[in-house]
Amino acid sequence: MKVEKDIILFVNLEVLDEIKQCVKKAYPNEACGLIFGTILEQKKSNSENDYSYHYCGYKFECFESTHKSPVAFLMDDYNKLIEISRTYSKEYNYQLLSIFHSHPGSVYPSGVDIPYIEGYYKSGVSKFKHLIWTIMNASNEELNGFIYIFDELKQISVKIRKL
Repeated sequence: MKVEKDIILFVNLEVLDEIKQCVKKAYPNEACGLIFGTILEQKKSNSENDYSYHYCGYKFECFESTHKSPVAFLMDDYNKLIEISRTYSKEYNYQLLSIFHSHPGSVYPSGVDIPYIEGYYKSGVSKFKHLIWTIMNASNEELNGFIYIFDELKQISVKIRKL
């Protein structure tokens, strides 16, 4: 899988703790939720017109999958996601950065996940255009990130730190 080096997701330590609790609560099924925060455009020092993008996750909203399963999750209500996003935008001035879910033993998108990720990207809803998809391995709590960009799924770097 290709790696997108110009996009990094920074996850606040408190958000990571909330994600872990969400995974434990849903176990043995896949957990799901949303990460909200800000996107910072960083000009690269070695180029005049080249930028990197830092997605900074400050808030997490855990909720039940509409398809409870140990091998799949589903958040199929676009309107609910838009409504939740508006609330975080009004209350915190944050935007939806990432759709999160867990897997029982992997941090990579499954065959079920990939069409779902592509569908959100191609939905025509602008807020879903540049979403990061985070996946946590429920066994070892490893966290990984992906973005569907330019009609291709790419892995991104996820860094945990106090923001």
